[in-house]
Amino acid sequence: MSGTTEDTLGRRLFQIQKEKVVEDALEKIRHRMGNDWNSVSLSDSEVLKDILGEVWTSIDRHRWATYSFSKLSLHEISELITIGKAVKAKPPLTNQQLKSLDNILSRTI
Repeated sequence: MSGTTEDTLGRRLFQIQKEKVVEDALEKIRHRMGNDWNSVSLSDSEVLKDILGEVWTSIDRHRWATYSFSKLSLHEISELITIGKAVKAKPPLTNQQLKSLDNILSRTI
């Protein structure tokens, strides 16, 4: 197997792992919110998905494992989405934004 193929495979495996952990987090959020999840628009849910992916790639795995996504309130989810929209409008994710996201997610610990 060539180095390029191994690199491509490694990147794809990383992407699949990220998608899986983010989907697991979103499922916990959706389950916790129940019918309130319907108040989150499709575009906002995509922003939330993207920003959770950004957090997952930017922090260590042990820290990610400490977050309890099932305890996030609608207000905290709105805060995550607001930061996600700011990152989307002006990438990349800054250290200050990552710290803010971590602070929000850490409230659930």
